[in-house]
Amino acid sequence: VLEGTRSGLLALRHLLDRAQPRQPLPGPSPKARQPRASRWTRLLTHPPSALGAAVQFDLLRDYGIPAVRTRAAGTRAQALAAAAEIGYPVVLKTDEAGIAHKSDVGGVRLGLGDPGAAGAAYDDLAARLGPRVLVCQTAAPGAELALGIVRDAALGPLLVISAGGVLIEIFSERAVVLPPVTRSQARAILARLRVTAVLAGARGQPAADLGAVADAIAALSRLACDLGDALDALDINPLICGPSGAVAADVLVVPRATGDQPGPVTAAG
Repeated sequence: VLEGTRSGLLALRHLLDRAQPRQPLPGPSPKARQPRASRWTRLLTHPPSALGAAVQFDLLRDYGIPAVRTRAAGTRAQALAAAAEIGYPVVLKTDEAGIAHKSDVGGVRLGLGDPGAAGAAYDDLAARLGPRVLVCQTAAPGAELALGIVRDAALGPLLVISAGGVLIEIFSERAVVLPPVTRSQARAILARLRVTAVLAGARGQPAADLGAVADAIAALSRLACDLGDALDALDINPLICGPSGAVAADVLVVPRATGDQPGPVTAAG
């Protein structure tokens, strides 16, 4: 539907962009990617309760998107053991089923610097929300982006790139693109966003590694191409971008709803 000159010209630009020959995506060949895609498709097409938060982070890592270290725990002792393994300070998040937006229910505790603080945070989360938690590494500070996959009824999976965290309130813009997206195309997309001025180092802050950010976008594009039919949405917010790279600090995976759900499987497939 063309509603005027601007929308018509934009539609033509998008058409011409899709008409240009696409560069082959870097990484494993399509044949080599099949076992990975098949394994994750099986997990995603089972009930969402089978896909815990730790497994969602595993999905990102399997597709080459750096993510904070995480460990799932169901008791106070397990949570403290996980925190000791990861190293303080840590973050504790509720991992109870059915709680998608953890911060809305007070389900995230940041900057826990020792076993006493971690134990008290676990006791609070367990009493209010339930015993299942995710223990996470504290990421180094940096500018925050949000990366996502959303499903359009006509176009299928789309990549969404925008400012993340508190920067969303400042930069109310986003890029929405059809995968596949190569590393060089990701750099060009970033160059069109105003938030890139922050990534480049604003007000004396260190510049983020834009190459690493582009790599994360290209990796998410590969994930969308492989698993887009099994997803309704995927949200990485924030992707923390610093001079030493980009790392996903939180992720929410929403498997595509189907009317006929098969039985449960384990993460091992």
